[in-house]
Amino acid sequence: MSSGKTVLSVRDLKLYYRTRKGVVKALEEINFDLEKEDVLAVVGESGCGKSTLARALVRVLPRNIHTYEGKVFLNGRNVMELDEEAFRREVRWKKISIVFQGAMNSFNPVYKIGQQVAEPLVIHDNVEKKEALKKARQLIELMGMPGVFAERYPFELSGGMKQRAAIAMALITNPEIVILDEPTSALDVLTQANIINLLKRIKNEFRLSYIFITHDLGLASELANKVAVIYAGKIVELSSADVFYTEPKHPYSRGLIASVPTLTTDRKPEFISGAPPSLIDPPSGCRFHPRCRFAWDKCSAEEPGMIKVGEDHLVRCWLYGDGK
Repeated sequence: MSSGKTVLSVRDLKLYYRTRKGVVKALEEINFDLEKEDVLAVVGESGCGKSTLARALVRVLPRNIHTYEGKVFLNGRNVMELDEEAFRREVRWKKISIVFQGAMNSFNPVYKIGQQVAEPLVIHDNVEKKEALKKARQLIELMGMPGVFAERYPFELSGGMKQRAAIAMALITNPEIVILDEPTSALDVLTQANIINLLKRIKNEFRLSYIFITHDLGLASELANKVAVIYAGKIVELSSADVFYTEPKHPYSRGLIASVPTLTTDRKPEFISGAPPSLIDPPSGCRFHPRCRFAWDKCSAEEPGMIKVGEDHLVRCWLYGDGK
């Protein structure tokens, strides 16, 4: 449950990539707050900008950056003003860590798991290697694995075990915020459930805040108390999870909810027609209007801003007012 203390505020975050075909407008007008012990689920189709947001927050970016600007306040301090060395030393992994999508790719195959879990502690906190390895072993046990697994190589662990080790690596420096980028996407259903239960437990034990990036609305409902829906690089709806799952407002959000099968009704899953737009040349006006069954003339002519439709509920759609 949220404590009411805001630990992360993102304002007007923008990230563009330079490519041979043109400039990709990967993220624009990203605004949200994350409070202590919040879990913000970031949902949307593949290619909408979810993982780009994760990388933008921890500043793990490719070389072809065209534009990277905005404000990211961490406990009131704008960390976008820090140079790369200061950000690495003071923020990345110290305050905000990340569990990358696909634990298989998070580990060096020639180093033991314990060494890799301990490495952030050695680099960022200057802890002696022996002490760091001891803490890594303890944390691996806390993740529900035998401590001896610290002496194993990545190929000796199953997918679920590697995911637990990746989570341990993200927690080793006691960060305030952990970004989970599709942490269960490559796992079977039973292992997914075990990982979600683990995430719930360690969130309470460590009093963590999560940004949970996923395309699985069912998983998001298990963990999140807030939801941000991204479409074509922009947040189109931001609300509490209770409101989002019962009263989604944006036509895209409604389509996402309607696409999820249910066990309690005979309703057939629906689908959203069309395909996501190119972010090199996005549609004019509302980026969703070519696929929206509610679209009217204004939708293609003018882009809506975020409109308040309830307490802590914002939606980017002309159906709900003039926008600001």
